[in-house]
Amino acid sequence: MPHPNVHIPLLDHVLAMLEDVPVGLLLLDAAARPLWFNDEATRACAVWNHGERPAAALRARNAFRVPEALLAACRELHAAPVPTKVVSDNTRGLHARIKLHTAPGESAPAFHIQLDYRRPRGDRDRPLSPGAVALLARLTEREREVAMRVREGLRTAEIAAELRRSPLTIKTQLAAIFAKLSVRGRTRVAALLNR
Repeated sequence: MPHPNVHIPLLDHVLAMLEDVPVGLLLLDAAARPLWFNDEATRACAVWNHGERPAAALRARNAFRVPEALLAACRELHAAPVPTKVVSDNTRGLHARIKLHTAPGESAPAFHIQLDYRRPRGDRDRPLSPGAVALLARLTEREREVAMRVREGLRTAEIAAELRRSPLTIKTQLAAIFAKLSVRGRTRVAALLNR
């Protein structure tokens, strides 16, 4: 709840800031209708609904639709409230953490959903720390994709194959990541993102 002395333009700044968060954020009302979502959420939902290749060809924001798996989870959470519910599509590396939240003084609850779109690895269930999210926010979307795979322990050739880019492009993006995070190598990147 905003402080009474905070002006509405602050809300615009907060929403703009949330657009750059490297995690999909989705807010649904009690009937599971979208109230707000960022660009990362549009990409994750497009992949969930259509698959990787078709989603890449879509204008995700224009074709936005909440995946049926998330809607079903919201209905379950509403019927039998628990603190959180996790929904995963491990074959695509898609994961959602859903919370049913009622703000003080509000009668209708809302669903807060964090969407994560990465290839499955052994550390799949470990969430990103706030510090790791802040570091990822310094990177471009394509650099974040590379950094997340470095976090998971993939080699340059594996990252290139998974992202359908050339190894030289991945090396160039790694150099940019090292410069932006002020580190010397991929081991340090993985350590910072795994804190």
